[in-house]
Amino acid sequence: MNQTNTDQHQENTTGHETSDKADSADIPIHISKYTEALIDKWTESSHVSVSPNKISVSQTVSFAAFLYEKMRNAVEFREEHLIRRATVERIIKRRMILNENGRDIAEPLIKELLWARYYENNTIGVEKISEVQTIIDKYFFLRNEISAGRGRGEQDNINQFILEVMSCEIEECLSPNSKREAFTNYVYQIIRPYISAENWSSETEKDTQIYIAVEKNFAHSDYPVIKYHLLKLIIPEITKITWKTAEKVLPVFYDAYKQIEKDLLHPLADRTRNIIKKQIPPFLILRDIFEQNTHHLKTICTNEQNLKYKVDEACRKRYDESKSKLKRAGIRSFIYILLTKVIFAILIEVPYDLYVIKAISYIPIAINVIFPPLLMAIIIFTVTIPGDDNTRRIFQLIRGIIDTDPDTLPVTKGNLIIGIKSKVRGFVFSTTFSLLYLFMYLVSFGSIIYVLTQLHFNIVSQGIFIFFVTLVTFFTFKVIQITQEYRVVDQEGFFSPLLDFFFLPIIRVGQWLSGEVLTRFNVLIFFFDFIIEMPFKAIVEVVDEWVHFVRLKKEEMM
Repeated sequence: MNQTNTDQHQENTTGHETSDKADSADIPIHISKYTEALIDKWTESSHVSVSPNKISVSQTVSFAAFLYEKMRNAVEFREEHLIRRATVERIIKRRMILNENGRDIAEPLIKELLWARYYENNTIGVEKISEVQTIIDKYFFLRNEISAGRGRGEQDNINQFILEVMSCEIEECLSPNSKREAFTNYVYQIIRPYISAENWSSETEKDTQIYIAVEKNFAHSDYPVIKYHLLKLIIPEITKITWKTAEKVLPVFYDAYKQIEKDLLHPLADRTRNIIKKQIPPFLILRDIFEQNTHHLKTICTNEQNLKYKVDEACRKRYDESKSKLKRAGIRSFIYILLTKVIFAILIEVPYDLYVIKAISYIPIAINVIFPPLLMAIIIFTVTIPGDDNTRRIFQLIRGIIDTDPDTLPVTKGNLIIGIKSKVRGFVFSTTFSLLYLFMYLVSFGSIIYVLTQLHFNIVSQGIFIFFVTLVTFFTFKVIQITQEYRVVDQEGFFSPLLDFFFLPIIRVGQWLSGEVLTRFNVLIFFFDFIIEMPFKAIVEVVDEWVHFVRLKKEEMM
């Protein structure tokens, strides 16, 4: 739904908001069956069985494990709601070193999560141990059956896929969130009819890419979570089977794995995501309204004045939170860059100065340390938060969303065309723009190198400076997206095109370094995961068992 079509939809359903409508309290809103179904799902009471026996861990060792996890997560740039799933994967991967088939690791896994306070102590029932172990046994059985006889590279890819989807199902088992999944499906159903079928080989291909784009932009899912949800769509019974009944999915599991990997690398994936990203802000605010007003949703959604007030309230809250999130994300990025910078200085920059240049260049080292975080601070402090115009526009969009029934839209409704690059402009335009894009790189990095040369940076100091400036610029760009997430009214400054011309190449290089280099060769992550974590967690486990043993002995004396 682009803004033009939403405006037309608004006019057809609600009419223009004119001045003579001084009181909108009596203006009813008709909600679609999709919105009504979502409200019913959101307001239904969840029947959660309360276990009388809870898993308990020592709070003494818990504090140490909690501090460790905070430090460990600071060196890996990941959104907060994805950290727990990644931690489950990391713990299983570490325990597989000594226990390749994952036998009886559910209990220590859950205890590690409790130590690190990913879950509050005494909140997970002991029955979850057997449930989680059943999930682990199932996926290890599938891994052994499917990877047998394949090449080493393919086995590694299958193992990684299995680890990712297994960690997702374990997290879902420990903390199910059906409401969030229902809202994601709602967003997909509303947006889907507005995407043109042009340039897609099939409806299934189009639907899959739209779903992936909604997961990325709305739910902020990472690829492991998306893989898991796609696997559930392809093999719905995957969460119901055990290793004893897993044979029935073996004929289709490998094909599902290959299809999912193919879907995530689709040539139109990025374009689909960018198009749908522009449609997401009103859905985010609508979800906030649902989360904050669970018991009054029908009253809010069917009355224009109530809805307008709640939209304004949710928007103002989100704008305020964006400022604090911007600060927190900036601090995390700063810590990440600073720690990495220290490693580089110790391993590369200082030794090069001592043994090659024969003297330490203090000015380049000082600039390398100070300039990247200073650049991040300057950019972050210049970010503007959306205002009232943005809020009014979001209300109009939400007003159109909640009474949209995808089943009644005309077949020709799809107006957002996602396709291959246009060939209309021909070879001349394509070549000219490619050369101009290359020229942008030459200007950006040529200017940086020229200034550094004038400041007497040696080649290693220049490389480190460019490395960190590109990373900082990219991380800052990612952080700024937090504030733009709720923006539907564009506010482009006078100098924006000029800044884009200079910074776009820097951001692109930073993106490549972050995705291809740091992800694969992150020294800090290796240091934490294999040098510190294994002995540290072993000590924590021993201490926890000792505390538990002492407690039992004390109880025997009472």
